[in-house]
Amino acid sequence: MLILPAWLTIHLVRRQRRLATWTRTQATIRHTRKTKYDSSATTGSAATEAAFRARYEYRDATGVPHRGEVEHLPDPKVGDIVEVMYAPDDPSSSDTVYGGSVAGRIVNYSAVFILLGGGGVFLILASLDLISL
Repeated sequence: MLILPAWLTIHLVRRQRRLATWTRTQATIRHTRKTKYDSSATTGSAATEAAFRARYEYRDATGVPHRGEVEHLPDPKVGDIVEVMYAPDDPSSSDTVYGGSVAGRIVNYSAVFILLGGGGVFLILASLDLISL
């Protein structure tokens, strides 16, 4: 749990650096996929939520086409134009400029660390016979 704030800060600082230094261009959504999942494990109620994944295509400054994939766009459609950024040294490395909210990222990453950390603590306590299975 102590690692989460440091890791999250590093992640967000890296993203801010990319936003400031990577080259921006427009990309076209070429393919979308909607995945439904059960969120009852995280919300406590029986609910089904949808996640969208989209593949996009863009051209670097020399005109060479590249592709990328994103999963945090709200309801993407084939043919939509999105703003992306790519590394000047490696144009095949890209990310969308719209990266979701900081609060959303904190919630997502926190959930992962809580589940993994909780599982780790449980296994440690179980191996020391401090709790019974």
